[in-house]
Amino acid sequence: MTGSSEPSVIETAEDFRRAVDDAAADPARLARTAAMSPCVWHEVLRRFPQLAVWVAANRTLPDEIVAQLALHESMQVRVAVASNPALQEDAMLRLAHDKFDLVRMRIVCNASATREVLRALVSDSCVVVSLHAAARLQHDINGVMLPASYLDEVSVADLLH
Repeated sequence: MTGSSEPSVIETAEDFRRAVDDAAADPARLARTAAMSPCVWHEVLRRFPQLAVWVAANRTLPDEIVAQLALHESMQVRVAVASNPALQEDAMLRLAHDKFDLVRMRIVCNASATREVLRALVSDSCVVVSLHAAARLQHDINGVMLPASYLDEVSVADLLH
């Protein structure tokens, strides 16, 4: 692993486990940690399944690993994947139909969400997701600033539906 001023490159699953142990010092650096090959990420997920959320939060992952994590059983892992700005549209569309509101909300909040993804979320069962998707879509189409009050009518009951 390299010096603290630049992202680390891991060669083994054990390298990543050690980096996670050191993450309290610099979690942003961990999110930029790169692997020598996709095989290293597969090895991390196989040997250290409890680290899947840390892998999912990484921003250097190859598309094949991101696609695998988008199907992960853990909601926390899917939330981390949904926040990835480099997430491919097919994975975004899959997560736009996730059973958990928080995953879908993270997709809406992803700056890379395409119009197709946002259109899929406009009719979401969660009012917050739906309103945010509609506002984002309106903003993306017209380039109009979102009003600070566009979620004012959302109640706690809407969040807990």
